[in-house]
Parts: sequence; structure tokens; C-alpha cells
Amino acid sequence: MEKVAIIGMSCLFPGAGTPEAFWRNLLEGKDARSPVTDDKAGVPVRHFYDPRKGAPDRFYCMHGGYVRDFVMDPTGFQVPESLVRDLDDVFQWPLHVAREALRDAGYLARTDDLARCGVILGNLSMPTKSSNHLFVPIYHEVVESCLQMLLKKEDFRLAPFAPPRDVSGWNRRTAGYPAALIAKALSLSGPYFSLDAACASSLYSVRLACDLLLARKVDMMLAGAVSAADPLFVHVGFSIFQAYPEENERSAPLDRDSAGLVAGEGAGMFVLKRWSDALRDGDRIYATVLGGGLSNDGRGQSVLSPNPKGQQFAFERAYENTGIDPGSIDFVECHATGTALGDKIELNSMDAFFGKHGASPLVGAVKSNLGHLLTAAGMAGLAKVILSMAQGRIPATINLRQPQSSTNRVITADRIPNQTVHWPHEESRRRAAASAFGLGGTNAHLILEAGSAEGGRVEPEGSDVLGPSRPEGAGGLTRMAIVGMDAFFGPCEGLSLFHRTTYEGIQHFLPLPPDRWKGIERKPDLLERFGFEGAEAPRGAYIERFDVDFMQFKIPPMEDDRLIPQHLLALKVADSALRQTGIQQGENIAVIIAMETELALHQMKGRINLSSQFEQTFSEGEPFLDPEGRRELLEIAQNSVHGVGKVNRMTSFIGNIMASRVSSVWDFSGPAFTVSSEESSVFKALEVARLLLDKSEVDAVVVGAVDLAGGAEHVLWRNKECRVNRGSNTLSFDEGANGWLVGEGAGAVVLKRLDRAE
Repeated sequence: MEKVAIIGMSCLFPGAGTPEAFWRNLLEGKDARSPVTDDKAGVPVRHFYDPRKGAPDRFYCMHGGYVRDFVMDPTGFQVPESLVRDLDDVFQWPLHVAREALRDAGYLARTDDLARCGVILGNLSMPTKSSNHLFVPIYHEVVESCLQMLLKKEDFRLAPFAPPRDVSGWNRRTAGYPAALIAKALSLSGPYFSLDAACASSLYSVRLACDLLLARKVDMMLAGAVSAADPLFVHVGFSIFQAYPEENERSAPLDRDSAGLVAGEGAGMFVLKRWSDALRDGDRIYATVLGGGLSNDGRGQSVLSPNPKGQQFAFERAYENTGIDPGSIDFVECHATGTALGDKIELNSMDAFFGKHGASPLVGAVKSNLGHLLTAAGMAGLAKVILSMAQGRIPATINLRQPQSSTNRVITADRIPNQTVHWPHEESRRRAAASAFGLGGTNAHLILEAGSAEGGRVEPEGSDVLGPSRPEGAGGLTRMAIVGMDAFFGPCEGLSLFHRTTYEGIQHFLPLPPDRWKGIERKPDLLERFGFEGAEAPRGAYIERFDVDFMQFKIPPMEDDRLIPQHLLALKVADSALRQTGIQQGENIAVIIAMETELALHQMKGRINLSSQFEQTFSEGEPFLDPEGRRELLEIAQNSVHGVGKVNRMTSFIGNIMASRVSSVWDFSGPAFTVSSEESSVFKALEVARLLLDKSEVDAVVVGAVDLAGGAEHVLWRNKECRVNRGSNTLSFDEGANGWLVGEGAGAVVLKRLDRAE
């Protein structure tokens, strides 16, 4: 049986740019959380702060875990320095830690080895500070023209939402391109993609990288995560969820007095190899990954409420798959965000699982030092576990006053070290685990073992670990059967219309549907700046409308708090594909949705920023607009860009919840997440599905994909870089083709192993 070695690591966490600095901060009990600043948010943050919970377009917690004073070195990559220099943190941070991890492992300049190396990156599918500069000015230009007519002032100008700056168009590709950039910049020829499993993304990336290694698809993998979304967008979102502590409260994970989480940012990366290969090559081994369990909560109270059933599935699968005795685990790094409900459920889930095995491991939470790094949170937790096993010391969980205990007291206050303690065993017997539980019910639990200067130790006879080591060239032989599918492309709703379209050669390119672009199409000067000749929006295979049974999907049908169309359409086609199969609710089914960031999310940021712009634009003594008129005009302007942010709509801004909603409707317990790799996203999702089915870890996989690429944001910027088809609807292999055509839609297939399906 084979396991996976961690042979290189790097990090960029709040207060720590290296693993050495991170470890030093842990031993010193440093709290690296700090107030958000104007420079960090890119806007005047005090304008958006309101200590009251529930204030629209405001946040009520000023603190976070922030990376400060980082300067990217853009030299030495296989891409132009100018490109790296012009990119946002969401690109620079993971590229930096990827390079440093390879340097740490000793493989940075070894091109032959990198040819068989890939990368998986956990990443949020959200706006960034740089992407805001690409889209928010578009919305505000339209608002400004309307205000000019309303106020009868042709020279009226809105103040900018932030100091204007030139931003590379590459910054709009915030989901999949950060992983692609790593592969290109470092000459990696193996598989690469980003995934979004919310706060469990780090552990998902490590686990799937291990699967690729054991399937012998690659010989080395980079596995990491980044959290670098727009801080203001994140702050407002968690304020809508009311997940923060209020001004006079505190965030202290695993403490009974904790009143919420503190969000943070950062990045981390590991270099992984098969353990036997690492031994053969004389690599330094920090630790080994013995295995892990992935799950989803399925049907619960809501996508925001953790379900102990799903967490226990992750524990059970991790130890059943590996044959590891839970009693051999000395320490568990908890997810523990600091929310009273979440921390209590986690400890009780551990109580139920470890208690029945007679185990009571020590536990801790690094979020007390850094805040909750969201997609990158597991990178910090795993790094702490690896360094702790190597150093033989477990750092304190800081800020504890009244430590929580589990219901049956399997985990009590004395099991949560509040000062640094020695590891209970010598290095050859050190085992630990890390847990991560994300919004939407994504769960992961990884089991690790200490390495050594000699490269680790031989696994005891009969101990099962990650999975069987296949002979060279034997990986990827599992044949997958498609047992259900559905499609909704352009106006083709369902397989019958889609088949008729392809059979009869029908084209569905229509004028832009009314109100789709919210008036942007009526700004000829704006369209011309983005390269549209004749100042007219392009024809395309737009989806004009689709029906959703809100009662069937148990989604409140509220007009002012509805999920974004991307999520609804993905749910619709996935559900339809599943209904063609014999699959029942409650089964162990995985859901993987291929997607990219829905760029229309920037409309929410456009709405929020208008309040500060109005304040700068209109003085208190404005002769033609009194304070009440200004408030009324602001409300009209904001609502024209986007409605008030509310809970249901805000959850649909989180990419992975698109997959989790399918799991919730069907009460599936298999892993649910999204995969992003630009136009190859579907094929990467299919490869991951094969990995899961190959090990019989799940009974089936739903692979879906969605892209409403006819939105103004996507069409305008794509046309600026590559012109849309002009004058004819010709494309593939046609000499008359002179550009691309707008298309959008969604599809889904349900996959089983062929032998199981038969």
C-alpha cells in the first residue's frame, strides 16, 4: 500500500511570509489579526462600517487576518514580467508560494521533473480589488448618464469609487486562471485546475492531488489554496450572514464566549510525491498523508448550518479507507471558526466518532492566531500540524478563557492546550489529523504521519493507507457509464430540442434580450470603446428565460432575495439528469460543477460603492438636491445596479454552493464542489469524477457545467481582446468565420462505473 510524502512547503499568512516565521508566531502565541485599512480594502472603509447588525450595504466588524507589505518578485517565470506585475493578489500569491514550495523541495530548476508535475488550487470564485476596476466603472457610467438627465446637468460626474488605475483584462479570470498561470509560469505539464469547496478547499486540493499521484497520472503535484477576494465584498457578505462578533464581543475559536468568526486572507502550497518515489530520490520528507475522507452534509437545516451527520461521514470514511485506528491520532487541528454553533457541532461530532473508538485526541485551532482564511484555512491548519509533528511541540490555542467541552466530555478543556506542550510520542509514532468544514456542507478530514530526515518510516504490515499503488501505465482504466443527462443551451431546453437543433442544423442567434444588460446596450459610446462596430450589442444564443420549481427545490421564491440564475440553472439541469436514473435520495453521490466566476457578482460591489460616491459627489449644501432627495436618488441608483444583498442571494455568490444545493435537494453524502479551468473545466471535472469512481469511493458522480456567458461583463471584455463574429453566423472550420459568437447554457451527466451500471 502506498502513501504520499510532503516534500516541500511554503506559506503567505497574516504576519508570516515563511513557514519559519509562521512557526515562530505560533510558539509566541501571536495574534496576527488586525483592523482593515483603506489601503487593504481599496476604498475608504470607515464609510462602509456600521456597528449595528443588519445595516444594508455595510459591515459591522473591522478586524481580519491580513497579508501586509508583500511585494511580488515577477522575474524568473516563463511568462512576461509585465503580466505578473499587473495581476491581482489572487494570481500573485499562489504563484509566489508555488515557486517557493518547489524551491524548498529542491525542484524549482529541474525541468524534467516538472514535466510530470501538476497543480490543484483551492480558490474562491469571487470579485477581487482589481476585477472591480474592470466592471464597476461600466455600471457607474450608465448610472451617471441617467443622473445627468434626471438632474438636467450634462456636465454632472460621479466621483470614482476608488482612485482610477489601469488594470489588465486578465484580472477578470479570477477562478480558473490562477492555477493555469502557475502551470504556465513554472513549466508544469501535468493537470491543473482550481476548485472551490468553500472553507474545505485546501484539504480537497491535497486529497485530490494524492489521488492523481496514486493513479500515476503524475509523478509530483503542487497542492495549495489562496484566499484573496475583495476584502469589502467578503466583509459585507459575512455581515449579511451575521457571522461576525459585534463591536463589544470577541472571536475566540473553541471558547464558549466566542461570538463569531474573523475572516482572513493568505495562501499556502505543498509539494507532494509518492512516498516510495520520495525515498528513492532522497527527498526531505516533512510528513506523509495517509488518507482522508470527503463528504457533504446533504439535506440539513440550511446551507449555512453545519450538519453533524456529514462531519461524521468524513471521519468514518477517512479511517475506514485507511484502516488507521482513530486511537492512534494524537492531535486534531479543528476547523473551529469561532461561531458558537459551528464549534459546538464540531466538538460533538468528534465526541460521537472518537468516543466510540475510545479515543480522546488533543485538539486546537490556528484560526485563533490568523482568523479564518476561508479557502486557504486548511493550508494554515495542515502547516501547523506538519511543523508540530516535526518539532515535537503543539502550540497553544490562544485567547481561551472558557474552553468548550463536548457533550459526553470526550473533548474537555484539558484536551485543548492553552500553552505549548510536548508531543505525546516520539517522532516514529506521531500521527495527527486536520478537519475542514465549509459553507454548503463540504467536509474533509485528512490523516497525517510524521516524516523524518531519513524520509519517513516503513508502514507496518497490514496497515491500509491512501490506496493501491498501480503498475506504471495502469491508471485511468475505469470505464464510466453515462446513466443520465440533460442540457439547456440557448433556447434548447432539454435533450430533445438540443438533438433536433444539431440534427437539423438550426442556429439560435437572437438579438440581446430586453433588460439583460440593464441599459448598458443603450450606451453607444461605451460599446464602441469595447470594440463593437455600429455600437450595437451582438446577437447570440442567449437564454431568455427558464422556469424553476422553487417548492421542489425548497428555495424560498422571494423576488427580492432570489438565487442568481447561474445557480438555479445548474440545479435545474442536474436535477433533471438525476431523475432519469434509478438513484435514490440519501446515497453516496458526488457532485462536481464546472464553472467560472459569475462576473455579474460585481454588480453587488457596484451597488455598495455608490453610497460613498454620492457622499463625495454631493455636498451638504447642494442647492438642487436636499438630503432627503439625495437619499431617495441614491436608493434608485443603487437598485438599478443591484438589489439589496440578502442571505439567499449572497449564498449564491459562493461558487461551491451551486454543487451543494444539488446534494441538499437529493440528500447526497458524497463530496460536492466546483472545478474551474476556463474552457477545459468540464474535462477536468470528468477526470476528477474518474478518480472518485476508480476507488469506488462514491456510487456515482453528477458532473455539471454552467456558463451564462452572454452577460455584459463577459461579452464586453472578451470583445475588447478578440472581436465577436461580424456579419455572419459562421464558426467551426469555416473559412468565412471572422470571430466568436455569444453562447450560454448548462448541462449535466450522471456517471457510474460501467461494471456497476451494468
